[in-house]
Parts: sequence; C-alpha cells; structure tokens
Amino acid sequence: MRKLSDPEFQRTLTLEQAYMLLIQFVEQYNARGESSTLDLLGDLSLTVWGDGGSGDPAQLSDFLSVAERVLGPVGHNA
Repeated sequence: MRKLSDPEFQRTLTLEQAYMLLIQFVEQYNARGESSTLDLLGDLSLTVWGDGGSGDPAQLSDFLSVAERVLGPVGHNA
C-alpha cells in the first residue's frame, strides 16, 4: 500500500504543474463515473485509516500515474 511518505511523493513542482496535475487527476476520477466531490474527498482522505494511506488506497497509485503523465517519470528533469 502506498503512503505519502513514499519516495515517489517527494517531488518538487511548480504551482502550474500542481494545477495541471489536479485537473488531470479529477478528470480520470470522473471518467470512472465517480463524480461526487464528497466521494473524491473521502477517497483521498488521509485520516480514515490513520496509517498514512488514503481512504481508498488505489487513489495514491492513481495520483502517481497522473503525476508521471504530467511531470514525466521520477528522476526526469524537464
């Protein structure tokens, strides 16, 4: 299970990149038919389990996949 403390999450990005990442992540979430903002926030919540994972553990992996599309692979310098 992924956690925010994992090395893949320790990347620096600009606010522009953060915004683009947010948009693309929400778009991929909604593409699965999960369009409720409350559902999204619950799935992303880091307080549900208390172990550093998200409410829906798959969301952290999904976020990393979108981050790789937006930013390139870890270690890649754009």
